[in-house]
Amino acid sequence: MTKSKSFSTKIFILIFSILLSALVYGQPYYSVYNLNIEAKINKDGTVDVSEFAQYKAQGINGIYYDIDYKGYGDLKNLQVFYEKDSEFIPATNNLSHKKGTYTTKDNDGLRQIKLYFPMSGKRWFLFKYTLSKGVTVYKDIAQFNRKMIGQGWKTDIDNVEVKIILPKNTNKNNIKAFGHGQLTGNVDIVNGREIVYSLENYMKGKFVETNILFPKELVSNINPALIKNENGYEKIMKMENDLADRADIQRKLLQKKGSVGNIVFFSFWGWVIFVVGLNYIKNRKKHRVTDEPREYFNDIPDKFSPAVGGAIACGHVEPRQLLATVVDLVRRDVLEMVEDRERNETILRKKDYDESLLKNYERFIIAWYIDELGDGVQISMEEIERIIKDRRSAIAFGKNYEKWEAMVRKDLENVGFKIEKKHKIPMILGILTAFLSLPAGVFLTEYFEDRKFIYFPLAFFLIMVFTVSGKRYTLEAEKLRVRWVAFKKFLMGYGNLKDAKIISMHIWEYYFVYAIAMGVSEEVAKGYSKIVEESDEDRRNYNRMPFMRMYNRNSSLRNIERTVTNSINRGTRALSSTRSSSRGSGGGFSGGSSGGGGSRGGGGAF
Repeated sequence: MTKSKSFSTKIFILIFSILLSALVYGQPYYSVYNLNIEAKINKDGTVDVSEFAQYKAQGINGIYYDIDYKGYGDLKNLQVFYEKDSEFIPATNNLSHKKGTYTTKDNDGLRQIKLYFPMSGKRWFLFKYTLSKGVTVYKDIAQFNRKMIGQGWKTDIDNVEVKIILPKNTNKNNIKAFGHGQLTGNVDIVNGREIVYSLENYMKGKFVETNILFPKELVSNINPALIKNENGYEKIMKMENDLADRADIQRKLLQKKGSVGNIVFFSFWGWVIFVVGLNYIKNRKKHRVTDEPREYFNDIPDKFSPAVGGAIACGHVEPRQLLATVVDLVRRDVLEMVEDRERNETILRKKDYDESLLKNYERFIIAWYIDELGDGVQISMEEIERIIKDRRSAIAFGKNYEKWEAMVRKDLENVGFKIEKKHKIPMILGILTAFLSLPAGVFLTEYFEDRKFIYFPLAFFLIMVFTVSGKRYTLEAEKLRVRWVAFKKFLMGYGNLKDAKIISMHIWEYYFVYAIAMGVSEEVAKGYSKIVEESDEDRRNYNRMPFMRMYNRNSSLRNIERTVTNSINRGTRALSSTRSSSRGSGGGFSGGSSGGGGSRGGGGAF
């Protein structure tokens, strides 16, 4: 497999993983960091509410915000704000759909707000309103009972804080405060006027409910017609005590469930580590080679063509090996390279040669370049670039490159450079674990009510990329690779070339075509200019300009390099595009509900 194909495979796996994960979780690309709500109870029983929501988003058009006021009289004085330069700017209520405008509609006591605000990054939004009948008053007590955070949220929230402010100060002992929802929440009676509810890692679909009892004298201006002709304290306290008892039992069960969840969580990741490790050992870990030179190999290790030798050193077939093959055919007098200075073109011309001495992919290049693209005798490299500007020609060029590449890969296999077949059991275990991690993450997050399980899909990415895309060469192939990489290191060092006392121009050019194939042509060309060119050795008994001098002079050889690379890139791109709890004095939340309204409230984004 070529480097480009291997990379494409990894990209495909990554995109597929992201799409599959998005399909399972169904979440837009946004999150809510903080939700801070302040509810100030007035003497007349109305409640002024301010809800601050901090969004983090990428490319959304705006946000939804729902306020459930059914059972709390009218929703009055609604105001919507967005943050700008650390200040809150009022949004405008109209139908223009412009940034900073919003629309509303009512649905059976649910005020649905749609704020148009395209954004990326973090931003605070503020919603202010008044509930005209926020407090229930009995003969003996006043009650504020409401789900301040409803079940309509479409995303989890990192931090939640709800502050309830009584009309005036009273003795803390006169206040009873209860919380309902996730059992990890907490209630704190801060002083004789403020009660704070806090929760980390709010999970979508849940609610946060307040139930506060306080002296009815604090709402002395309430309409007497709204006061219930019954006592409420004993009844409410009994209900809350029952809920608290059940919550304590649930909390103990939750603690046990949490312990089991931790075991499941760490066992799963232990299994993932085992599966990844097994795939590494069986399918990716290189064979250890001890009897081959690892530093330098100062001669061509094997009698392989530049295409094969370069592919072994690089680990895959790539365009530079095609370029090296073209240059090698010139070196062997199969092709002739001529600079047409008048037309500023580089011509490749076919010469007389013994076809039986060529490999199939060398003969293919001549048929491809000279016969198909040229006139049967020669071709201008610049003409090739002009030809493949046409999409159909570019696709044909890409197909021919793939055919050539397949021939080289076949020769690689013939000399023993092969990839081992993968062991099936580690792969099967890896793929099964990867796909099971997606539904497991959803189920276990809900079952254990613990957000750490949402990280299970990471195992999908990790295992799929590591398992499917990995490869390991056979021991014989690894030996070949070690030798050719050592030869590549030798060519990369000027000092090595100098120490080797390479004088013969034929040897320089022989090395140079391999340097092209391995991507170190610049190093060899510079080494040539430092060691040989100064003595003008290349001018004696040589009938053309040496490749290294052509390369250093940025003339015809670099034209060929540019043309071959650009043509293959354009051709393969064109080809690819066609395939396409407590007892009221604070503490933890209780489960269940104390009957407060507001459960439909929530938010999201669009």
